[in-house]
Amino acid sequence: MRYYIGIDIGGTSTTVGLVSEEGVIKDRSIILIEGFAFGPIEAFLDAIAEEIKKLSEKHDQLIEGIGIGAPNGNFYRGTIEYAPNMPWKDEHEVAAYLEDKMNCQTVLTNDANAAAIGEKQFGVAQDLNDFILITLGTGLGSGIVSGGNVIYGHDGFAGELGHSIVVPEGRDCTCGRKGCLEAYVSIRGLLETYHAYDVGKVTTPQEIAAKAEAGDQFAIETFEKTGEWLGLKLADAATYTSPEAIIFFGGIAQASDLFFPSLKKTLEANVHNLYRNKIRIMKSGLPLNDAAILGSAALVI
Repeated sequence: MRYYIGIDIGGTSTTVGLVSEEGVIKDRSIILIEGFAFGPIEAFLDAIAEEIKKLSEKHDQLIEGIGIGAPNGNFYRGTIEYAPNMPWKDEHEVAAYLEDKMNCQTVLTNDANAAAIGEKQFGVAQDLNDFILITLGTGLGSGIVSGGNVIYGHDGFAGELGHSIVVPEGRDCTCGRKGCLEAYVSIRGLLETYHAYDVGKVTTPQEIAAKAEAGDQFAIETFEKTGEWLGLKLADAATYTSPEAIIFFGGIAQASDLFFPSLKKTLEANVHNLYRNKIRIMKSGLPLNDAAILGSAALVI
């Protein structure tokens, strides 16, 4: 059995997982970024390297490769570039640093692209060659697979559907522009939509989902409107790659019964008739807490 390392770099914590070639997570460890936020990124990367060594020695396993999923990760260059939710700005060579330190092949990509690769390797997309993976959480990420390959574009940053405009001159987005889909379809977007209906104190999507399931009309309309915004932009996205399926992953996707109906209705009403009734809407087949690690490991499996 061969073993690999999957690394999920997030805004507040990073998970390092030991993963078998069959997609079984044998062990994992978590590094809190807060302790490294005021120092150089190399100190943080050294901590990751130390955790890799610990996992390898603990389980007496040779590491065949290291895969990394990170915000604003550039597959071509192995860099994290200007990630808005990370303490280290500018560009940082992450893959090369860890590869030199660990003497092991290391590959890095955007976290949503890693999730798409994980879905292809281990999830519901194993038999699909053309699909879009949407991650719904703090932001809206997307990985686009065409002909069995992730689309990266000429610079490594293709497929950022979350930063396509859905409401011109609309809400402020973390990218600095206005009206991006992510500003409407994300945890922050969902909360802002609900509070436009109701000034009651709600702090999580789970609370809104519970209210919707209990019949709260404001909560129901919040999810319906979220589905409409998402369906509208996915109707555009379908014309680019003609996907077999659009797959949803993340915390908000757990409430899919509340927004899938309006999403599907809006998608079919707005998509070109060449693609109408051809696109499956699916939930991820990967465990919520494991998908990022599995996707990152799948980069090198």
